[in-house]
Amino acid sequence: MLFPLEGQLDLETERREIRLKPDQMLYIPPGHEHRFRSLERNECLVLDIPAFFFKGSFDPGVLNKLDPFWTSIRFLLTEETKQQSAHSLSLLAEYIAEKIQENRTNDSIAYIRRNLSKTFTIKELAAMEHYHPAYYSDWFKKQTGKSPQAYIAELRMKKAEQMLIETKCRLTDISQEVGFQNLSSFTRWFVRHKGITPRVFRNTFQSDK
Repeated sequence: MLFPLEGQLDLETERREIRLKPDQMLYIPPGHEHRFRSLERNECLVLDIPAFFFKGSFDPGVLNKLDPFWTSIRFLLTEETKQQSAHSLSLLAEYIAEKIQENRTNDSIAYIRRNLSKTFTIKELAAMEHYHPAYYSDWFKKQTGKSPQAYIAELRMKKAEQMLIETKCRLTDISQEVGFQNLSSFTRWFVRHKGITPRVFRNTFQSDK
């Protein structure tokens, strides 16, 4: 685990390029090849966390913002390092491993879920995870079990169905909420997936209430 204390550090893993700044922290799992370089003076706090503290597998580079929680962790690590207490550092490393697993999030997936009305590109989504676009789709499928296109389509359909059943929003408004610029495109897409038009779908389910 790396906590930059001063300056920036450029790291490259198998599929990612990351510029690590003092307001970030990075966990690189054991066995993942990585290289680093810096064009300026830097200082970094490094913690070696044993693999057996973790359950499951991790991608080569878990990057988090240095929020108040992780700032406190960095402070504790700095103090324990000064005290050179191996037992305390081991306990702290185990605690950190638990928190990394609890708080593990994927920025691009969260972005998709929050912005279904927008148009997404693989290049844009890959940049959020510091992945090369050529590798992003494989990584995404490991996280969700689906391709980015299939995942986005599924979320859009769920939202469209919910709005059709639970709201009185106009079909045009619903189409825009799920990323379509016009109603005709939305209708064709909906029919292709559900076999009926949005209007028929709405009438069918609302009449059953």
